[in-house]
Amino acid sequence: MNDKIKKQVFTHIPVYSGDVSGAASALYEFGGLTVIHDPSGCNSTYNTFDELRWNKLESAIYISGLKESDAISGNDERLIEDIVSAIDGRSRRPKFIALCNSPVPDIIGTDFAAICRLLEKKTGIPAFYVRTNAMHDYTSGGANAFLTLAEKFLGGPDPSGTKSDQLDSVGRNQSGNCSLRVNLLGLTPFEYPFDAQIDGLYEIIKNAGFSVCANWGKGTADHPVTFDDVAMAATADVSLVLSSSGIKAAEFLHQKFGIPYVIGDPLASDEFASVIFNDLKAPFSMKVVKNSYLNILDDGKSDSTVFIGEPVTMGSEAAAYALSHGHASLVCTTEMTDSLVSENTSCPRGEAEIAESLMKANVIHGDPILKNATSHGKRGFDRRHQTWVDEPHLAMSGRMFFRK
Repeated sequence: MNDKIKKQVFTHIPVYSGDVSGAASALYEFGGLTVIHDPSGCNSTYNTFDELRWNKLESAIYISGLKESDAISGNDERLIEDIVSAIDGRSRRPKFIALCNSPVPDIIGTDFAAICRLLEKKTGIPAFYVRTNAMHDYTSGGANAFLTLAEKFLGGPDPSGTKSDQLDSVGRNQSGNCSLRVNLLGLTPFEYPFDAQIDGLYEIIKNAGFSVCANWGKGTADHPVTFDDVAMAATADVSLVLSSSGIKAAEFLHQKFGIPYVIGDPLASDEFASVIFNDLKAPFSMKVVKNSYLNILDDGKSDSTVFIGEPVTMGSEAAAYALSHGHASLVCTTEMTDSLVSENTSCPRGEAEIAESLMKANVIHGDPILKNATSHGKRGFDRRHQTWVDEPHLAMSGRMFFRK
């Protein structure tokens, strides 16, 4: 095995949750039917490990149970019939049908676009294909799900008419609203697993003088997410990207409706939240797009304190730390990096590279299971001089450390 392949092998830590789980999680609360087209051998992985809401909040998730004979013969009619039957057996019709791919259908070249057209004809329900194949991580699947949702339901004319002409110099709607309306994009349980986080986010947004226009992600009993949030997103003044999964939808809304966006997590600290809220109030006539944490970080200049994981949440925490302590760096270990990292940010793509990126760090903030990649005596460096601050991540270690 050559060195390049060795660096991509995971022997001591798990890989991130897959793109199929990311897509299903992103669409969970919009009232649709998510179809995962696979042999069903590992479908419990999504429910058991990647989805915290399955026993508290109903959502229609259908696993096709692809058979070898159907895969070989290309029997897509069975899939279509099963989906129609599943819909007919429900008391409420789904708002949409989302099809997710997996390795076998991907390899044999299943025509999901054609299947979607046939489903729409048979059911009268909008259907779309989310680009997944279970070979990428959850950020890719979630981002593609939100983007495809936007393209399907917001791809026509601007529902607000002349959106870009209705904003004054600071972005307020001239119809009389006194607070800027904010989209929350990428608010999924992978980064925000607890209701208290969501309710806290709504509270600090309200206290900062903003109002939530639409939530694309996870809701709570006090702040539920519905299908109406999809259309409402096109009427917002600005979008707040809260994780990698929200970046593609933010770019779509910016290009389609002129809605600028800011990237960052206000929950990182009060001081960093002030930075984000100031960025949200930037002159909207310039259609400003900002990454609130990158201007604060000194990636590549300080290896002493490192925050490792998903770039938006961990980058925001690193920026919050830098504001109060002076220096911090981000190490991004997920796939989605466009607009989310700087050219100096370390983005390891394998277990060995992760270990190398942490070799000089004195303090590491990240999922506890990542310690296994840097264990004493392995990979040639000593971890005894390091302090590890545990920050469990659902997409990496599941619920192993949540009780801590």
